[in-house]
This record gives sequence, C-alpha cells and structure tokens, in this order.
Amino acid sequence: MRGCLSVLILAALFVVVGAWFGGPPIAEAVVTTALTSSGMHSDDLKVNVHAEPPLRLATGHADEVDVDGTQVEWKGLTADALHLTLSDVDFLGRNAGQVDGRLTGVELPNVDPPGSKATVDIAGPGDSAVVRITINDATVERMAAVAFEQKLGVRPTSTTLSEPNVIRFTAGPVTAAGALTIGPDGSLGVSTPLGTVTVLRPSASQPIQFTSVAVEGDNLVLTGTFDVADLF
Repeated sequence: MRGCLSVLILAALFVVVGAWFGGPPIAEAVVTTALTSSGMHSDDLKVNVHAEPPLRLATGHADEVDVDGTQVEWKGLTADALHLTLSDVDFLGRNAGQVDGRLTGVELPNVDPPGSKATVDIAGPGDSAVVRITINDATVERMAAVAFEQKLGVRPTSTTLSEPNVIRFTAGPVTAAGALTIGPDGSLGVSTPLGTVTVLRPSASQPIQFTSVAVEGDNLVLTGTFDVADLF
C-alpha cells in the first residue's frame, strides 16, 4: 500500500514539474496549431504564452497570450504585420477577458483599385471587442471614384471626405454629396439620389462585423465587433 502511494506521489510530482517547465512551450504549440486551423497563415507566426504559476496552464487558463506575425493571411484578410495580446485567457471556453491588437497594411477585400490598405485596431472584451478600421482619405477617395464610375458610368474628377460621414464628389460641372453608410450586409456604401454606391463589400468569411462609419479628420473609420472565439 505504501509503495503504491509512493508511486502516486512520484507521478504527481512528475506532472507538476512537467506542467511547470513544459507547460508554456506546449501551450504555445497548441495555440499555434489552433490559429493555423482557423485559417491564419504567416511567414513567421510567433506565439508566447504566459501563466503565473505555470500550473494554471494545466486547467486551460493563461494570464496572457501574445501573437505576432508578418505577411499574415486570415479569413479573407491579408496584413503586412499583426500584433495581438489576449489577457485572462480561457482556452477551453475559447475566450479572453481582454483583447488588444493591431494589424497594419491590411489589404481591403473586394475593392478597386486592388491593394487599397488600412489599419485595424482591436480592443475590448474577448467576446465583443471593438474593431476600428482606419483608411486614409486618399485611399477612400480612390476607392469611391472607381465605385462611382462602375455604378453611374461617370468617374468623378475629385472626391472629398468631410465630417461626420459625408463624401463630396465633382464630375465635370456637377458637384454633389452623399452620406457614407453601413448596409445590412456590412458593406460600406454612399447614399445618392440615384441609389447606393457600394465602395467596400466584406468577404463572406470575414470575422469582423461592421456596425458604423464616420469621418475623423483626414481618415475614414469603420467600427465593428470581433469575437476572439474565431481565433480558436
């Protein structure tokens, strides 16, 4: 009986020591696999998992998970660089208390001209983080000009953003203005007397749900929500 008890205690010690020293590398490998399975690809994806004490990892929890990568592709989005920090992570529940991050050089899907890029900032609770997509005025104006030409058959000679959510365009002697809106399908459009001109239509697999749009200074800002469960 005493021998069996000794074996159990020794086994428990091995489990504790293994979780203490091997937990973070194992957790990092698991998170990397989960990200890859969710469709994320990068030239140099790096995952760091922190837990104090490391034994927390044995219960499926971590204090912080940092994700970094360049040339990232994920669910229809491509970005030059990604940095994401998840805090108070529950791996089993596929959630985090807080998520903060940024994607830079994000190529906007389904737009002309191709290669139009933006910056994406993420902050808030893991299941309902706020996403802000910032597109500079020059990029928006190019996108809008092409969209107007495709919809109306006339290419504006100039387009200008103005607060709170207005875009003004000039085509020959005609100058008009339209309100920037988010449609039921999450697309960015401009309301005109001749109908809505769609400027940006999200891809079907995109995990960000757009909810509002506004002009802030020289930038157009799209706001939406994001659930960290989509990462796992």
